[in-house]
Amino acid sequence: MSFPSRPYPRLPALSDEERIERARAAFARLSSRRTCREFTGQPVPREVIEAAISAAGTAPSGANHQPWHFAVVGSP
Repeated sequence: MSFPSRPYPRLPALSDEERIERARAAFARLSSRRTCREFTGQPVPREVIEAAISAAGTAPSGANHQPWHFAVVGSP
């Protein structure tokens, strides 16, 4: 699946203080991430899986090649 390229939106003009505050806020959000080590046994709707794969496929990659493959396993 390929997506049309879009130009980047213009970056807002920010003061140094605003940039520092945004950097600190980003650090606070990112430093609270955790690895999920507990899972439910409930089935996941196929539509949710397909949406997650579609989103993952839009991640940036070198030269926009998206050199990855996804596999869905439906049974334990």
